[in-house]
This record gives sequence, C-alpha cells and structure tokens, in this order.
Amino acid sequence: MQQTSQVRRQVGERPMYRKIADELLNGISSGIFPVGSLLPGELDLIQRYSSSRHTVREALRMLEDMGIVKRQRGRGTLVLSPDARPAFVQMVRSPEELFSYPKDSALRIVAETTVVADSELAKLLNCSKGADWAKISGPRLFANGEPVCWTDIYLLPEFSGVSGKIGGPRPVYEIIAETYGEQVQKINIEIHASSFESERAQFLGVEPGTPSLCLCRRYQGNGGRTFEVSISEHPAKNYSYAFEFNSGWQAAEHWSWSK
Repeated sequence: MQQTSQVRRQVGERPMYRKIADELLNGISSGIFPVGSLLPGELDLIQRYSSSRHTVREALRMLEDMGIVKRQRGRGTLVLSPDARPAFVQMVRSPEELFSYPKDSALRIVAETTVVADSELAKLLNCSKGADWAKISGPRLFANGEPVCWTDIYLLPEFSGVSGKIGGPRPVYEIIAETYGEQVQKINIEIHASSFESERAQFLGVEPGTPSLCLCRRYQGNGGRTFEVSISEHPAKNYSYAFEFNSGWQAAEHWSWSK
C-alpha cells in the first residue's frame, strides 16, 4: 500500500479525480451523457474506478465548477452543457505563478496620474496619509480583445519610470527589480468581493454594479517598505483562482479551462 501511494505522488501523474472528470467530460462531449441526462451515480463511479467517495465527489465538483453539470441532492448529477462556461481560471502551482498574468494578455494603459493618499488609500497602500504615489490604470485584454480585468497599479514615484515597459504578462515587480535593483522581500495578497463602478464596467463590457472579485497584491522591498500595490478587478462570474502546490514546488500535470 505504501509503495502504491509513493507511485501516485510522482510528478506528472494525474490524480484519479482528474482522470474520472476527464472521462466523464469526454462522455458528455461525445453524447454518451447528453444534456438533460444524469451522470452515473456516485456508487457506480466508485465501483467503476475502484476509487473513494471523496475522489468521485471531487471529480464531480470540478465539472460543476466548469458549468458542465449540476449536482442535485437526492436526484443525482444533471448534465447542463457539453461545453465549459467562459471563464479565466488561474492555476497556481508555485510562488512565481501566483503573481503572473495570462501569457496572451496585455495591459492597455488608459491613465497615468499622481495621487495623494487619503486615509482610505493610505490603509490600502500601507503608507502614511499624504504620501505621493504614481498610479497606472487600464484594462487587461486577451489578444482577441476580450477583457480579463481592470488593473490599478500604484508605484512609489521613484519607480514610475517603468510605465513604458508595462503591458505584457511580465510582473511589474520584476521590471522594477531589473531596472532599479529593488528586490521583493515579502508579498501580501488579499482577495475580496466588490462591484464595478461605471467607468470600469464600460471598459469590461459589463453593467455598473456587476459583482467583481478583487485581487490586491502588496510588494515589500528593501527595508520592508511597500513599493508597489497592484489591484486587479475581475467580473466575478468569469474568474476563479485555483491553488495547487506540490512538495518542493514541483510542477504537476493539471488542467485548466479558459475562454
């Protein structure tokens, strides 16, 4: 039993729940399980794959998160669609991936200003009231023009010169480190719910007041000072954040779904 467990942990081997979900997805796409039908029950799947109830439920949860099925207590798992709903899923398997953007996306800068931190902004930026910050704002777009999110980047004024290098998937903190030698010592991340203001909603093609998911990253450098704060605001229905860490930060084979 111990030997089997060690084999399953080898890098590159898909977990059983992914294999189950993958085969069910293929069955749905091929019409074996058409829209409106029920998937095999949990006990059937447990026996078919010689797996545990937890593993089967995790596979079904993945399909539900993709908008493919809906689990109904006491009735079974209903097939809703043969296709995953449009979404941007960020899979995180290492500290580096935690701060990256989609490779086929770019930030379109629409505003560059200098702001003075009031009490509320000072709390957000972890600075003193009255401090000056450079602010760079705009939507991040896929190559086909589809919006990913709205982004506000706050920088200490001494690092505002990197604005001309910002735009691609490369993190701003890396550009600052390369240009100015400021090295990241600590990163604080907060994820919270919000709603879009009218200007941002217009850029992203959603209605004002649409629920959003905000990802706030604060970067501390030499001496523990915060030198960059990045706030990305995503339409809540089109974004999910998934974490997967492996021993030694080794990358494992996995799937993600994006439009």
